[in-house]
Parts: sequence; C-alpha cells; structure tokens
Amino acid sequence: MLGILGWVLVLVGTIWLVVTAVQTGADTKDKVIWGLVNFFCQPLGGIIFYVMKKQGMIPLILVIAGWIVMVVGGGMNFSMGNLPTN
Repeated sequence: MLGILGWVLVLVGTIWLVVTAVQTGADTKDKVIWGLVNFFCQPLGGIIFYVMKKQGMIPLILVIAGWIVMVVGGGMNFSMGNLPTN
C-alpha cells in the first residue's frame, strides 16, 4: 500500500514540476528542455531544475518523499523470491 502511495506522490510531484518548468521557461526551447528533464529524470532532474531556477521546491519535496515512501513500502522490490507458488 505504501508503494502505491509513493508512486502517486512521485507522479503528482513530477507533473507539478513539469508544469512549473513550462510556466517559468524563458522561451519555447527552454520550456521543452526543462519539461522533458523533469518528466524523464526524477528526482535528479528536479534537483537540477531547483538549483538552476530556484523554482519548484514543494513539488521536488513531493517527488523525494514519494521515492522514500515507495522504497519503504516495497515499491522498488524487483526480487521474485517472495511470490506465492501454487
């Protein structure tokens, strides 16, 4: 259950960061580059965006908190050792 909550937090924070990047971009090229970086490279892209633009602290915190909750909840557990066998 925590894994799902983590994914939701990451998704909401990522979308929020993409919208923030598009709103704060100087020109179209800047908006597209920062939007793509924030969409595909979370949380590192969000950290870089915040350091460079000083915008988007709250959605960045959501993304980082989502990753932490997801890992604690087992959302990143790729091992197949715990699957039930029939």
